[in-house]
Amino acid sequence: CGHAYCGACLAELRTKKVAQACPMCRAELPPGLDGLYELAHRAYCRIGGMLDRGEASWVSLPAVAQEEIEEAVAMLTEAAAQGHMMAQSYLANICSFGLGVAQDDGRAFELYRQAAQQG
Repeated sequence: CGHAYCGACLAELRTKKVAQACPMCRAELPPGLDGLYELAHRAYCRIGGMLDRGEASWVSLPAVAQEEIEEAVAMLTEAAAQGHMMAQSYLANICSFGLGVAQDDGRAFELYRQAAQQG
């Protein structure tokens, strides 16, 4: 499905054993690392849309949006650490450009290198 939802809502659903279904349409979510990457990517796209429309800037994100970014970075970090190539590449871009996180060229380089080794 293409639905997006916040990390807090997903965590609450997981406590109710609805971990692998979209809260909106109940479609099965991608399993494992792909699921982490998809959730994080959707969050960044949603926040990116706010920025593109001029509703906020990286320095003036509402607290809820900043929390969502932090959750997305945590999910990407977990997937990247387990070898998910797209998560490594996406997180490298985030670190390289400082998109909602402190800019870290060293970390970005290492993530790009890890992703490149996989193809």
